[in-house]
Amino acid sequence: MFSDKYIQLDLQLPSQKIYGLGERNREFTLTEGTWTMWANGQETPHDDGTGMKQTYGVHPFALVQTKVKSQFMGIFFRNSNAMSPIITYKDGGESTLSYISTGGTVEMYFMLRGTAKEIIRSYQNMIGNAELPPFWALGWHSSAYAYKNQSDVEKNVAAYKNASIPLEGVWLDIPYMNNFADFSVDKVAFPSLKNFTESIQAEGLKMIPIIDAGISADLESNPYYIYAKQNDLLLKSLINPDTEFGGAAVQKVWPNNTVFLDWFNDEVVNVWNKGL
Repeated sequence: MFSDKYIQLDLQLPSQKIYGLGERNREFTLTEGTWTMWANGQETPHDDGTGMKQTYGVHPFALVQTKVKSQFMGIFFRNSNAMSPIITYKDGGESTLSYISTGGTVEMYFMLRGTAKEIIRSYQNMIGNAELPPFWALGWHSSAYAYKNQSDVEKNVAAYKNASIPLEGVWLDIPYMNNFADFSVDKVAFPSLKNFTESIQAEGLKMIPIIDAGISADLESNPYYIYAKQNDLLLKSLINPDTEFGGAAVQKVWPNNTVFLDWFNDEVVNVWNKGL
């Protein structure tokens, strides 16, 4: 079934041993059910297959055991729209995978016949292998949204030191920002963040501030929003053009008005460079 806002394609699979379609919090093997994939940043409840219980990541890849137990096949659904595949068991140990999407393109890749490791290697070679992280990133890090001010973070770092627990990095969640705007600091809650950062760096720790994907348009004075708007670097909405924001797609995220950079435009990197 194909329409502008709904696509369904049913695939007959040789077994009921299906893995993948992440990211979700549940047992390794998928069972009958609805396995939604849409990165909406919700909490991470146990996914029981009733739909809409996915977590942050979207990995639209399914690993399927064939009738030969040592052999597998892989299916990669390349689509940026919301997806909600449904698995239904059939008599005889087979299953139906109903691939359902809210639109987009139907771009599917099949990796046929191989061990599980070989199929996953083929998938990774297709999408690109992970970068080797820096050595310090493999250590223990501290991060919590609950740390609302600099004092909270300082006490946390001191507690690690007093308990002789090794610590490699400190992550600052969005409370350090001024009204949740990228590339800004709340000078009231974090009055001397630069000095604190330099002090922990002198002890060999790393400071990693979180940066959101969206740019705040709450204040017309935001220099990063101004630059992106003036240079036509924002994603546009053809369905709901908003004249107030120059036709940019705008949504409430953490800021009340959030716009998004068009990363297909090579000039967008200038906004990020200016902020960093």
